[in-house]
Amino acid sequence: MKRKTKDGVEKKTKKRKCVVMEPIHINPKYLEETYEAKFKKGFDKTNGPFPHWQLRNFVENSGNAVEKVEEELQNLEDWQRKENDLYSLYQTNDLKSINPTAHPAIFSFRQFLYTEVKDWLQKVSGVELTEQVDCNGSCYARTDSLLPHNDLIETRRFAFVYYVTEANWNSEANGGDLQLFNHDKNLQPTTVAAQFAPLRNSLILFEVSQTSWHRVAEMISEEPRLSINGWFHSTRRIEPKKPTVENIQRFLPENKVKLGGVISKQFLSKERQNEVQETFSDNSELNLSGFLVKSIHDKIYSELISNPSCFKIVGPVSKRHVARLKDSESSNLKTTNRIIECLKSTNFARLAAKLTGVTVAGSQTSVKVSRVEHGTYWVLGDEDAEQSATDGYCLDVHLFVQKTAWEDEAGGELIYIAEEETEELLRISPSPNAASIVFREPGVISFLKYANCKSSEPFFLLTVSFYNVKVVDE
Repeated sequence: MKRKTKDGVEKKTKKRKCVVMEPIHINPKYLEETYEAKFKKGFDKTNGPFPHWQLRNFVENSGNAVEKVEEELQNLEDWQRKENDLYSLYQTNDLKSINPTAHPAIFSFRQFLYTEVKDWLQKVSGVELTEQVDCNGSCYARTDSLLPHNDLIETRRFAFVYYVTEANWNSEANGGDLQLFNHDKNLQPTTVAAQFAPLRNSLILFEVSQTSWHRVAEMISEEPRLSINGWFHSTRRIEPKKPTVENIQRFLPENKVKLGGVISKQFLSKERQNEVQETFSDNSELNLSGFLVKSIHDKIYSELISNPSCFKIVGPVSKRHVARLKDSESSNLKTTNRIIECLKSTNFARLAAKLTGVTVAGSQTSVKVSRVEHGTYWVLGDEDAEQSATDGYCLDVHLFVQKTAWEDEAGGELIYIAEEETEELLRISPSPNAASIVFREPGVISFLKYANCKSSEPFFLLTVSFYNVKVVDE
């Protein structure tokens, strides 16, 4: 009988949608009594570089549970683009908020993780786990990646990734392998020790620790790398080891070096300097095209591209992977050495002051030369923010030396952000023979976005930084 309103008209009610929750179960072979001993062997030191497990055909799939989860994930409206210094991918919110009516298969998989998988993992590992389970969907598209990190946050104990990728995944064609890293005596990652293709219906587990360094290799095809991933928690807490800040030599500019013939004439004229300074005072950053004399720019590029052995790859990979010009080699590169001596001079410090209005006289200074190519990046950490606070107000001058324009979506941009903020303050794209000048406050730090597979020829980045510059309060 239908309920009537006060005026006697029947009130229509929405029909409830009947949803059948199909349970998901672990493949019986992982439930056998003998498997527990096999699992515990994963904790042995011989199972380097840290305890990890790959479980093929993890879900018992007679009811096509994998296909149903895959279809719902592909059609989920919750996907959001996530990008920062460490990663680029599409991700969902935590699946704890998933609607069981709209997405019954994902809801069932979430419950499967919360109950059957957690209880099983607790039993086979011998580690007591709490009720907390984090899980979300992740999808990596072409050029997406996740750089080396160890997942060590608060009470995370086991990380997991469950793959719903295409059958017969081809890592050579697609990329996207999960790579595990060795570590040195300082617990920092070094070389790849093992890697696993994201195989359909496989579960990867590893114990989170100070040395559980891993990454998702760059995707190089359009094939989506789809997964559900997250962490099981325990009461254990480990304080992460803070890495040291990269040691870039600092100095006080002393030598006088003529800038004529190296820096374009227009930027040495007082009239142009005043124009530039006026623009800079409004924005605290600017980009100057044609900064170097073209013949000098071209000779520097020719020298640097022809002498790769003059560079050294600098790490650790949890912080950076970049080729830096060795100080001992610069004197062998005639034109490059000439520009470096110019950048280190009191004359260049005065030029920087005239172009910006910032007083840099007496400031500690550094110069570094980097080669940026496919695979180059550097990321940020708390130690960088602390160093920025110590360095006070700074002026950065970036000179781009490159043969051709850089691809728009190739990465390799310099990105400035404020400490504890997620929105970018400034993004600088590489441009041939351009100088980008940035005035940064304490707590403002920069990273170089991973240069992906769309990048072509390398470019060279010459960076001069003036630290603790004088600021006049207006």
